[in-house]
Amino acid sequence: ATDKQSNYLQIGGVAGFIAVAVALIGHRLVGNNSGHINGNSNNNNNIIDASDLLRRVQKSSSFELKHNRTLIATDGIPSQTVLMEIPRELMIWDLDAVRNEFIREEILLANIPGTVAKRAALLSAYLALLRNDFSTDHTLHLQASVAKQLPSYDEYKTFHPVLASIEQMERLLGNHSPAFRDLLVLRQSLNNEYDSFISASDKFASLVSREDYLSCRLAVQSRAFQIPGVLPESEIPKNEQEHFTETIQIDFTNDGVLSIEIINDWMNSHINNNVMVGGYDAVRRRGRAWSTKAIQPGQELIMDYGRFHDYVLFGQYGYVPSDGTGVTITSVAAYHDIGDALPDLDKMMAYLQFDHGYPECIEKELHPAAFRLKELKSRYLQEIAIDSSRWALPLPPRLSTDVTPASTTMLPDDYTVPTFGTDVYEFLETHALSISLPCRLITLTEKDLDDAEDFLLKDMETLEKAASPLDTPTLRLEELQVSPAWMIRTIHCMRMMASAQKDMYDTTIESKAREIMTLAHDGKSNTLEFNAAHVTLGEMQSQEALETWAFDVLQSVASMDGLSPHDLYVRSEPC
Repeated sequence: ATDKQSNYLQIGGVAGFIAVAVALIGHRLVGNNSGHINGNSNNNNNIIDASDLLRRVQKSSSFELKHNRTLIATDGIPSQTVLMEIPRELMIWDLDAVRNEFIREEILLANIPGTVAKRAALLSAYLALLRNDFSTDHTLHLQASVAKQLPSYDEYKTFHPVLASIEQMERLLGNHSPAFRDLLVLRQSLNNEYDSFISASDKFASLVSREDYLSCRLAVQSRAFQIPGVLPESEIPKNEQEHFTETIQIDFTNDGVLSIEIINDWMNSHINNNVMVGGYDAVRRRGRAWSTKAIQPGQELIMDYGRFHDYVLFGQYGYVPSDGTGVTITSVAAYHDIGDALPDLDKMMAYLQFDHGYPECIEKELHPAAFRLKELKSRYLQEIAIDSSRWALPLPPRLSTDVTPASTTMLPDDYTVPTFGTDVYEFLETHALSISLPCRLITLTEKDLDDAEDFLLKDMETLEKAASPLDTPTLRLEELQVSPAWMIRTIHCMRMMASAQKDMYDTTIESKAREIMTLAHDGKSNTLEFNAAHVTLGEMQSQEALETWAFDVLQSVASMDGLSPHDLYVRSEPC
């Protein structure tokens, strides 16, 4: 052992993680009365399989591996303590998947769009095969034992929204909810992956059911670790990498690998984590986890999955942080989905139904110039429709703290639902106009720009040249200095879009908060219903924040000199 290893092995009571570390780096476990773990073997022969390892962890220490896959420290752990070293034999990489003979012959070239999805799908397929004992190759024994420790389909079905019925999720979220729409896309993409595999291989279809695949796919989605950086030739020879680059367009050498790791995947997530998992020592062929803060007895060991929006956490991982430390989004996209394909023009015309800025509702025969501009505006809106940065704004967390919670699965006795403070309005004061382009366009009239049609056509030429409609360039319209009347109409439109989205929910923020507190009081804080309620609450609160900010701005300029209602012509009802 190195000096650092010697140090952490001497820390009495670090308990289960010390036990795991000792077992995984090839020592023989010997428990004693003080809770220390001693080792005196230099090989891995005593590791039978992953389940044996878990039993040893429980037996050799006072460290708790909770039945709900949560890790609790029963003794103090100093900061920067190396908690675990995992040998390569107990890590399952997507590189292992593409090296497997069955995978190569049967499904390697199946049509899975996108490199990220392809890597996750191939690893998931391999895990499902391992769990189902597809091979008698004894060298796969350790990896199969790791795969069999992953949650089953039945376990995921109790809480994960991807496996819930569409009807149930529509009832919990509402079909207008951004989280619901994102969930439908995710659900379809995962099922499409399985369909691609069984289309490519009858053998795979006979070995792996849809339920088998989906449970492993959710495991990869929520439990796999990205090992970044450059892999040396000792892990993947140059000629092998060249083969994978040519056949499946995956660069393991420079992009790293996707890894399933026993024990590490038992840690839940919080933005204020106390454990870091990452890095790979290619010389010693071991991954590592270590504490980033002092961890007190009774505290949960928590890692950080990354900075994701709440609706992403819900769909990908099946939870949202109930304390409000996650990121929610406010949006002006009231009438269309911000997806991957441009919506129909009819949907974009819904944004123009109020004819803001015009004293009369626009009619083709009576107002030909205004009607032509209206049609042009609908096409412009369509061109920017799926660039989320034009429509949606991530808001700061409702709770900003650097305190690591004692538990991610148990609510504190004084729990209350998260709410926005006044800081969100300070944030919107400087950032809200970053999503004002749609409303600036919606409320534009010929009086605001003498050459309005030509101006928009030039912007549309720029949009047509964009590399992708998902990421459009800066446009002249958003850089233009606008008149006070036009800006007021823009803010009024933003308020209407936020209000329209909030009103789509068949409840109020107060009612949703009461629902959450009732679920918490009834001990249902780890349920699908509880997490879905939090998603809805966050969406509604975020729309209300934008609505309130816009209202305050309009109130502050209500008595501005030189403006009259005739300058504004804003409507609350459609034409």
